[in-house]
Amino acid sequence: MKIAFDENVPIAMVRVFQTFANERQLQKLISGKFEVESAKDYSPTKDDPDYVPHSDVPWVKRFAAAGGKAIISGNTDMKRQPHERLALIECGMIVIFFESQWSGWKFFRKCALLLHWWPEIAMKLKRAKPGSFWHIPCNYPEAGKLRKVSNKDPRLLKIERKSAPSKIARTSKRANTGDISIGPLFDFGTDKPEMP
Repeated sequence: MKIAFDENVPIAMVRVFQTFANERQLQKLISGKFEVESAKDYSPTKDDPDYVPHSDVPWVKRFAAAGGKAIISGNTDMKRQPHERLALIECGMIVIFFESQWSGWKFFRKCALLLHWWPEIAMKLKRAKPGSFWHIPCNYPEAGKLRKVSNKDPRLLKIERKSAPSKIARTSKRANTGDISIGPLFDFGTDKPEMP
C-alpha cells in the first residue's frame, strides 16, 4: 500500500518511516508492506498545468493516479476546505490526521507519537474503507484506538447539531401530552373506588 506523508510532516520523519516500513516485524504484523512517500514528490510546480496555489488537490489527485491509497497529515484544515475534502473522498483516500496540537510539538515528540501509534495506524490502513477519516489521539495508551471522524463538512455538521431538537425539548413535549402518570402520591384527588 502506498502512503503519503503530507507537507506538514517533517521530511526527516518521512525518511524514518520509509525505513521503518521495511522492518520485518511490521510486515509480519500487517501481512504486507507499505511504501511511504512524501507529498512533495507529487506537488506540481508553478509551470505545471494542474498547479493551484495553496491547494492540496493537485498533489492528492497525482498521488491517487500513481496508486496512492492513504495520507498521513498534520493539516487538519484539509477537512474544512470543501475542495480538498472532496478530492480526498473522490480519490478514495484513507486519511489519518494528527490532532491540531501536534503541529506545535517538537520533532522528537512528534516522532514518538507516530511510532507509538504506528501498529494501530498500519492495521487501520489495511482495514479502513476508502474515503474514511481518522485521528491519532495525542496520548500514549497501551491498547488505544484511532478515533473515526466524519468526512462531511464540519460546519454543516455543527449546523445540524444546533438545529436538532434538544433532549430537554423532546422530554418536555412528552410531559405535556398527559400520558405520563406521576404516581400514586398525587392520585388522591381522582375518583377511585374505595377499598372495603
